[in-house]
Amino acid sequence: MGSINAYETSSGKRYRVIYRKPDHSQTQKRGFKTKRDAELFLANIEIDKSRGAYVDPSKSRVLVGEWLDNWMAGRSDWQPTSRERARGIVEIHIKPKLGQYPLGALDHQTIQKWAGGLSASQGASSVRKIVNVLSGSLQMAVKDGRLPANPAHGLNLPKVGKPAKRYLNHEQVRDLADAVDTLGKGMYRGERNGYGLLVRILAYCGLRWGEASGLRVKDIDFKRGRLEVQHTIVEVDGVQLDSQPKDYEARSIPVPASLLAELKAHVEGKEAGSPAFAAARGGWLRGRVFRHGWFDEAAEMIGQDGLTPHEMRHTAASLAISAGANVKAVQRMLGHASAAVTLDVYSDLFDSDLDTVSAALDEQILRTDVAKTLARIELATSGAKGR
Repeated sequence: MGSINAYETSSGKRYRVIYRKPDHSQTQKRGFKTKRDAELFLANIEIDKSRGAYVDPSKSRVLVGEWLDNWMAGRSDWQPTSRERARGIVEIHIKPKLGQYPLGALDHQTIQKWAGGLSASQGASSVRKIVNVLSGSLQMAVKDGRLPANPAHGLNLPKVGKPAKRYLNHEQVRDLADAVDTLGKGMYRGERNGYGLLVRILAYCGLRWGEASGLRVKDIDFKRGRLEVQHTIVEVDGVQLDSQPKDYEARSIPVPASLLAELKAHVEGKEAGSPAFAAARGGWLRGRVFRHGWFDEAAEMIGQDGLTPHEMRHTAASLAISAGANVKAVQRMLGHASAAVTLDVYSDLFDSDLDTVSAALDEQILRTDVAKTLARIELATSGAKGR
């Protein structure tokens, strides 16, 4: 147990608590105005030590802003885009309001008030992403022995509704690709630039934009009819970086034979390491350049204003499922972490599967009832003959 000693100050008597940390080193806490306050502090210290929840006060004095910087610097597992996204959230949304708090002073009520204020300028999904960044850093502070528990857990956050997805049919994909090709004429001395083919690749293979931009000629396996997703191009502060996809995002995607033939003609004569779909002046094709130059206007031409290249992944999922693909096949094509993610994102596309299941069950019920009826008739007939 620790001890409590009184001492005199210019403001009157004060009490000092002397105690040992779990590592047996001695420390003290000064400035208690009453002996009872000192006793309560010491009692709480002993309780926390017995529960394994003791936090060294000196470790929780670090400011939240400083801790966030240290936390981000230690996240070697992040992709460049994830790091840039987290940095923006920290600098814009967390530090201005919470950065000057000591970690130990950041309580649940303070964080709840801050999170509630975010809703004034941010949508529900954005609020949750911002809070998750703070919560992730505080969870590391718990593991580091700076906080007894994560004060960002259990917040009341706005619910995120599922936005309606846009799915193109085969005819719309064809029209969009043709419109992009038409707009692209003249870029290469009157020849088509291949961006219409890129639209079809997005619609039938489900690539993310960075994966499509980073697709190299050597990543196309013409013998097996596959696109090997081994690279992704990310843009950080205007600079394009060649990055590796996450383990579950690296995959081999089957390509419809008709598109494979077009791809072969498109990349003929290009070096193996060059982009399959290059920018007009060479190098990796930027998403915003593709949109402003061709895609946005082409989408308007076919009556799909506001369509984005990323939405073509929705179309890829829809067309694959309508062609008979199951959830595992769609998961592998899109590079989702699990089939559960695919079902969560595209549950509406599997509604027709439920109808199929219902019809199949009904067929089995009818077959069972018919068999039962026939058995009764046969039994009755055989009984009559016996009489």
